[in-house]
Amino acid sequence: MPLDSKLLRIEFVFTLMLLPLVVLLVFYLAHRWWSINWRPALPWLRTLRWLGWGLGMLLMFLSLSRAQFLFSYGLAITAFSAGLSIPESWIKRRFVS
Repeated sequence: MPLDSKLLRIEFVFTLMLLPLVVLLVFYLAHRWWSINWRPALPWLRTLRWLGWGLGMLLMFLSLSRAQFLFSYGLAITAFSAGLSIPESWIKRRFVS
């Protein structure tokens, strides 16, 4: 399968869209079964969000001068970055305040 096929792009986009919800589910289930201090995870999530946002924006800007498929990847990575705010806010609401 070529790397720029439409099916691969669709799979990549949907995987990145669902991944933050999977992270939230894993955090929730781990919290239910074990006593875990989630505060150290906050800087990691925030860093991952900013890296994802930066990489997504870079790919979207590169798509202006290069191949069109970079835009869909950049949009998917930016959506993943925004989706990571869901588990981050859950940790803040539940454990930091």
